[in-house]
Parts: sequence; C-alpha cells; structure tokens
Amino acid sequence: PMVADKTTVANTINAMTAGGSTFINLGMAWGQRMLSPRWQGLWGGEMNTNNLPLAYNTPLMNKVLILMTDGENQLDGGNFTAYKYLDSGLLGTTDTSTANSTLDTRTLAICTALKNNGVLIYTIGFGAAGTVNTSMLSACATNPTYFFLAPTNAELQSAFHQIGDSLANLRISH
Repeated sequence: PMVADKTTVANTINAMTAGGSTFINLGMAWGQRMLSPRWQGLWGGEMNTNNLPLAYNTPLMNKVLILMTDGENQLDGGNFTAYKYLDSGLLGTTDTSTANSTLDTRTLAICTALKNNGVLIYTIGFGAAGTVNTSMLSACATNPTYFFLAPTNAELQSAFHQIGDSLANLRISH
C-alpha cells in the first residue's frame, strides 16, 4: 500500500538500481493511475483512508505530475521488457529506432490525456542536452516553461526548487 512515511520511501528509493531499457511511457502511465479518480479505493493504506485520488478539477486542489528522466525512451532489443523482446513485435515493429519512436508517441499520448484532465506536468531532462529528448519533454510539459534541462546535480536541485516555488505560488493565488 501507499505510505506517507518519508524514511520508508527514501529507503525504498535508495535500494533501487538502474539497468535495462527506458520506457518513459510506462512511468507516465503509472503516474496517471496515481492521479486518476478511476483508481480511487484501489491503492490501500492512506490513499483509501483519505478517498484518494480525488476527482479531476476538485476546487482548491491541483494535480501535478513531475517527470524526471535521464534521457530518451530506449528499447534494448536484447532485454526482456514489458513488451517482451523486441523481436516479439509487441510494439508493431522489430526495428529499434521505430520502436523507440512508438514509445515517444505513447508517452506524448499520456501527457495529452493528463493535460486534458487539468493535470500540471513538469518535466526534467537530467543529462546533457545531446542525451535528452528535449523536444518530447517540452511537448509533454504543460507548457514549455514547465520543462527543465538539468545537466548537473546543482541544476537538478535548482529545477526542483523552481517547481516547488511555482507550486507554492499556485496555492497562494487560490
């Protein structure tokens, strides 16, 4: 179940290791599920206790999704993934470049659906400009000013501070 205990969340995150392919669309799909009122009562724990997620456009409440990625959608054809192996054709192709393009299209479709429901999307590309799909992340964000390129840890921290300040200003304006 979902928990609000900072230590538990931090320990779980710290135990994770990076590896394999990158499917931004799957992360966005789970973010969408966390915000969708259609999933109310399915998470357990404090989410159920507090009848979360609330309905879209609930007065005096903003739904916000922050997407941080180290780069681009990238399918490694040799990895077994949510789409099985590349040669399974589950992405409609066995070509890596075409598969990656399909993942970009799926990512943007989820971004559009979220924005159509009033969700604010901030995106952060963590990495050098040449390694981050800046056009997709800019298009995914609620507007281009909600996209941040953060090639260094200091710039990543700055991006999160700017997002926090922006959200604090939204609260004050209500």
